[in-house]
Amino acid sequence: MADDRYKNVLGRADAFFSSVAGSQGQNLQCGRGCSLCCHGLFEIGSGDVPVIAEGLAKLHPSRRKMIIRRAVGIIASSRHPNLRECSPLEKDAFFDRTATTPCPNLDDSGACMMYESRPLVCRTFGLPLRDAGRYIGDVCDLNFTAASDDEKQAAAWDLQWEDELGPEDVYTIPEAIVLAARMNGWA
Repeated sequence: MADDRYKNVLGRADAFFSSVAGSQGQNLQCGRGCSLCCHGLFEIGSGDVPVIAEGLAKLHPSRRKMIIRRAVGIIASSRHPNLRECSPLEKDAFFDRTATTPCPNLDDSGACMMYESRPLVCRTFGLPLRDAGRYIGDVCDLNFTAASDDEKQAAAWDLQWEDELGPEDVYTIPEAIVLAARMNGWA
């Protein structure tokens, strides 16, 4: 079961994204079916594993089985390394070769089948990023293209609002799905 403190972080991320959408909707192109950010594997935190497990548990068994099968296929076909043990060069090479891999949770229309149980990074993707007072920049090529610097600063998700991850906390969504499936006897 997902930790309540982590669920509070997810709730804060959702509220922040909603507030940016309300105040700067003209700068956000995010919407149902826009799935550019759902292609390419990336790191998620260990706190997201139980959230994904809860999401999988809520799905119809046939949909859950399909998502798990997709995740297993991605891991096998991508030569997925153990991110917690590989070198930075190996990790970069892996993310480069999986840059166009679709998330196993995407349906045929580009919508997330586990939207309410998506990881933190999925909830904040599309917003500019900052680390306390240091502005990092834009993540999405579609958002904030005509925004002023002040608008970008106001919309920037602060990485300080998240827990710092160590190498032992890093997974991908397909890994988290397979781990959750094994823990719950679905695989």
